[in-house]
Amino acid sequence: MKKIILIIVLALMPSASFAQEAYNPEGLWLTENQRSAIRVEKCDKGLCGRIAWIIDGGMQTDDKNPVEELRGQPICGLEILNGFTQAADDPNEWEGGHIYKADDGDIYNAEIKVLSADEMNVRGYVGISLFGKSQTWKRVSDKDYPKCKAAK
Repeated sequence: MKKIILIIVLALMPSASFAQEAYNPEGLWLTENQRSAIRVEKCDKGLCGRIAWIIDGGMQTDDKNPVEELRGQPICGLEILNGFTQAADDPNEWEGGHIYKADDGDIYNAEIKVLSADEMNVRGYVGISLFGKSQTWKRVSDKDYPKCKAAK
């Protein structure tokens, strides 16, 4: 009887082999179109991200911001991700955030899924996640993507 109880207890215990590895979302990430790199880090509003590198000839000012007073601000250093909180059931999912698409001045609901140490999926959407678009961002090094300088 003790053996049966022991087998049942062991079968019901969570196994370390099933534990999911948590990847760190903080760092520098190259966007899918390779036109910018985003510095992702924890901030007062959860997980946030700012433009840290821009391709030569890339957009320099935020001319389409929906807030008129913010139009014309430099793209370099612009916060485009904010408000993400870590999902309770998956340490690699971040939800409830927003992404700003400076190309058209739109703000979308967003979620992040860190796929591996060097890859993450960023999904922006309207309403529900089903109606959205995803990008896969790659982790890059600061030496390969030096910090941009804000346009004057």
